[in-house]
Order: sequence, then structure tokens, then C-alpha cells
Amino acid sequence: MQPVMSTARLLIVPALMALLTACSPGDNEFKPGQIAYPSDAQITGALQQQFASDPNSASARELVKTLGGDKGELRYRIQRVVYRQGAFEAQYDAVLHLGQPGAQSLTALYASMIPEAERQKLKAQTLEAYEAWLTQQAASVEKSAPDQARALSRTVEVLGKCYREAPAGADVVVMQGLSALVSPERKGLYAEKLPSDRATILCLPA
Repeated sequence: MQPVMSTARLLIVPALMALLTACSPGDNEFKPGQIAYPSDAQITGALQQQFASDPNSASARELVKTLGGDKGELRYRIQRVVYRQGAFEAQYDAVLHLGQPGAQSLTALYASMIPEAERQKLKAQTLEAYEAWLTQQAASVEKSAPDQARALSRTVEVLGKCYREAPAGADVVVMQGLSALVSPERKGLYAEKLPSDRATILCLPA
């Protein structure tokens, strides 16, 4: 005859099972829905507001206007959003939406890079003439200012690939791997730029 399990042991078994079940990793699994993440549109709005109001971005805004045209704008592609103790780290790329053909953008940019007196001496006020002058300028300072020469040569080479054939309405990725801290405030979201070792300049002057 098998021994009968005591009442105390019968009570211990379900209690132990309940305890083990409560400690199961599945029940403690993190659920993203527990945190209210801002949408890409909300983050983009905060980044646009930061760019528009930052006094240190005045030259960048002027560059966007030159390359993008009057109807161009800087847009953002949100790649990842990480929760940071009450705020969010947004990792994103910067994209220039062209309001004009890319060749027109280059013509306007290069014209601004050539001194007025030198530009007036050119036989034609065209993109090709501007590129030729800048290339010659880089060659002329190659020995006296090699860093400047390399930067100028690289600008003409890289920007030509980025913009020359781009039609109006195209989106050109100008920087990748950017980061910003996006925090809640009374009016919505507030964005602050963060240093990023992943940041890469793709289609901007050197």
C-alpha cells in the first residue's frame, strides 16, 4: 500500500508551482507598448523646429536654401528611437528635398564660392565655367595650402555626383548617423543635437 501524501505537502505543491510561474521570464518580458514613443512625424517636427531656431545653424540654413532652392527643405529619416530615462534618443539621417534641379543648385553654390571680381572675368556664367575655375583654384594652391586644395577638389567631385543629374523634387541624403535627444516639454517635444561617432557627411561642401 502506497503512503498517502500529507495535507501539508499537498498545499505546498500548488504554492510552489504558483511561485515558479510568477518568476517565469515570459511574464517579465519587456513590452514596448508600456512606453509611449513619439511618432516619426513628431520627432521630425521637433528636429525642424530646432534647426529653424538654432542661432548656430544660420549658415546651414543658408546652405539649405542655396542647394534646395526656395521650395527646398531639410527633411529627416528616423532610423531608430531609444528610450533614455524620460527622454528619447533619435537616430536619423538628414535629407535635402530639392525644390529645383540639382544642376541649378550647384550653379548657385559655386557662384557664391567665387569672388565677384573673378567671376565677372569668366567668359560664361555657367556651371561648367564655375567648376573649371574652382578646379583651377584648387590646383593653384596645392603646394601652399594642400588641405584647402583637397577640400575644394573633393567638394567639386562629390557634389557633382550628388546633384548634377538630380531633378527637382529629388531627395538627397546629405548626412547619415545623426543623433538628437528629444524630450517632452509643455508645447510638445524639444530636440537637442547629440554628438555621434556615426555621423557621416555625404553631399555637403567639404
